[in-house]
Amino acid sequence: MHLPSARQDKLVRATDIDALSCRFWANKKGYFAQNDRFLAPLVDAYHKNLPNCEGYSAISAERTLRAAFGTPKFPLINRGTYLRTHALDMVVELFVQEHGGTCQIVALGGGSDTRAFRVLEKHPHVKYTEVDFPESARIKRLAVLNLTELQQALGYSGPTSATVQSNEGLLNESLHFATDRYTLVGFDLRHSAVRGTDVFLFLETHVSTLVISECVLCYLAPLDVEAVVRFWKSHVQHVALAVFDPMSLGDAFGESMTHNLINRGIDLQTFRAHPTLESRQRLLERELGFSAYLTDMAAVGGFLGDCAMTWLSDAESARVARLEMMDEVEEITLMLRHYSLIYAEHNMALAFAARLPWLLLPKKSAEEM
Repeated sequence: MHLPSARQDKLVRATDIDALSCRFWANKKGYFAQNDRFLAPLVDAYHKNLPNCEGYSAISAERTLRAAFGTPKFPLINRGTYLRTHALDMVVELFVQEHGGTCQIVALGGGSDTRAFRVLEKHPHVKYTEVDFPESARIKRLAVLNLTELQQALGYSGPTSATVQSNEGLLNESLHFATDRYTLVGFDLRHSAVRGTDVFLFLETHVSTLVISECVLCYLAPLDVEAVVRFWKSHVQHVALAVFDPMSLGDAFGESMTHNLINRGIDLQTFRAHPTLESRQRLLERELGFSAYLTDMAAVGGFLGDCAMTWLSDAESARVARLEMMDEVEEITLMLRHYSLIYAEHNMALAFAARLPWLLLPKKSAEEM
């Protein structure tokens, strides 16, 4: 199993701060139809606790957070953030609805995400689990313990108000946080094959489960990606995946993305190993035994000139278009073509998936898998 250095892990964790800052600014600009009031507490938790994380000092943490949150994002970044959030929210909502509100959701790398709060407020019978690096899990736990609004969303009524003042203090914080409907786990996904069964023993293996990976699997080595997916396929009887990841497409723009990430010390191996929607479908269906639906974010956002492929209503498209001028249409279209959205199923065949507009449909039905 490929285990990157501590420095590389820190760089990957920093991308989570990037993602949080993107959602923060998209929300501030009004992109989300409903204001995400849970973002500000998480941002505040990072300001308070990042200086206590391994590899950071007070100065370097301040510099990192100022770079992430100090300047508004460009319109094309805000639009891309909105589209990925909107599309994944749609998949989650339709999955929950088709199960009558009774199902499990597991978010890989969900430490800085707010989706759990939003879903659990709306759907009282959903059980939601978030998994992230230990430090990210500790920061989220501290955020919940210090804000009543977050506690209420998760149904938490235990001890509250916790602070840490040092790296040692943060390390002493628990990696585990749970209520009747929500569980937070500090765990390295690369250990899933060896330790996953014990770590996720609390999950109900017979309940339909949606596993979300939003820019998470792309940071793992290809063999580790396969191991993670195989683990969830074996651990839960009826499982679906919702995966958002970049892809290289084997073109000049993809090569430029690769170089930019390598210059930051990040090597997205799956970016090159599975560069297209077709190659990702082959992996999921032929190698891993799923039935897979795929599209890209340019199609989701209506940038391909085919209205049948967009995931936005006319009214929603018009609302979003009014938020910021989008002069660089060709640039955003090219960028969005390099981001994939995948919904894949094993031992289930949900009606909602077949109704959504996809660029690629399953080669085999779920019953044939």
